[in-house]
Amino acid sequence: MSLAPSPARFPELFPFHLVVDGDLVIRQVGPALARLLGPGACAAPLLEQVHWRRPHLPQANLAALERLSHKLVVLELRSLPLQLKGQLLVEPPLAFFLGTPVVHNLEQLSALGIRFSDIARHDALADALVMLQTKDMTIADLVQRRTQDLEQLATQDALTGVGNRLLFNRELSEELVEHRQQDRPLALLLVDVDHFKRFNDSHGHLAGDACLRAVAERLVDLVGRGSDRVYRYGGEEFAVLLPGTDLAGGRQVAARIVEGFAASSLRFALAAGAAPQSHAITLSTGLAWAHPGEERAESLDEMGLIARADEALYQAKHAGRSRFVSLV
Repeated sequence: MSLAPSPARFPELFPFHLVVDGDLVIRQVGPALARLLGPGACAAPLLEQVHWRRPHLPQANLAALERLSHKLVVLELRSLPLQLKGQLLVEPPLAFFLGTPVVHNLEQLSALGIRFSDIARHDALADALVMLQTKDMTIADLVQRRTQDLEQLATQDALTGVGNRLLFNRELSEELVEHRQQDRPLALLLVDVDHFKRFNDSHGHLAGDACLRAVAERLVDLVGRGSDRVYRYGGEEFAVLLPGTDLAGGRQVAARIVEGFAASSLRFALAAGAAPQSHAITLSTGLAWAHPGEERAESLDEMGLIARADEALYQAKHAGRSRFVSLV
C-alpha cells in the first residue's frame, strides 16, 4: 500500500501532513501546512523547514524514521513559533507524518493564520490514528471512515438531524432515474409548518429551533417505512420522498402526517410570564406523483416534480391549512 496517494486524493483530511522521500526531502505538504511554510516547502530538505523536537532522531535518513514509526512525534517549524505533534508512518521509500498544531488559545490560532476548521478536522483524525496502534487498521481504512464521516456531515441538516437540501436533490435525481428506467411510481411530499413565522416571532428563535427539531422527529415517526426519507427542504419546510409509492399510498402518508399533527400530538409548553401556555403545531402538505408509464415521464425532471408538489402545498395553505392537497 502506498501512503502518498491518500493525501493526494483526500487533501482536506490531511491539512498538516508531510511526505518525505528516502533522502528526507519533502515531496508533499498538506494545504494548511503549505500556507504556513510557503511555496518553497516542497523539494526542500525536511530539516530546513522543521526542527526535530522529540523523540531523538539519531540520523537524518529513512531508516532512522522507520525506527520511530508509530511513536508520538513533535516537530517545530523553523519559520514560525509553532509545534506540530502527530503520528509518523513509514513505508519505504516514503515517510508520512500526520501532524496537528499545538496551540494554546484562539489568539495564537488567529495570529498564525490557522483556520479553526483545519484543527477540528485533525482532532477527529488524531482520535482515529490512536486506533492504528491497537487495531488492524490501514490508512485506506482510516481515509474511508473519515470520508464517510464528512459525507454524513455534508448531507445532514445541522439543526434537525434529517437529510439536508443537498441530499434531497441528489436522491430525488437518483429516484427519478429509477422511475424512468424501471417504470416504478414515485411520490413527493412538501410539508410546511403552519404559521411558523408567527410562532417564531411570539416565542423566540430558540423555541422556533426546538419546534423544528420536534417536527422533524415526529415526521420521521409518522413516515415510518425505511425506504421513505425525510429532509429539511429549507426554513420551516420539509420534503418527504416516497420511492415506489403510488398515488393512493402517497395520500395515505400525507393524511397520516396531517392528522398526526392535527390531533395535537405535538404541543409546546411555553412560559409567558408566570402563566404556562401551549401552542399546537399543524402542518400543510402538498403531494405530487410521478406516474409510471405516462407519456410525460421522460420529460419529467426534478424541478417539474417539485413544482407540482409546491403548487399542491400552496393550494393546501390557501384552503385553510392543516390539510393535504395532491396534484397528479
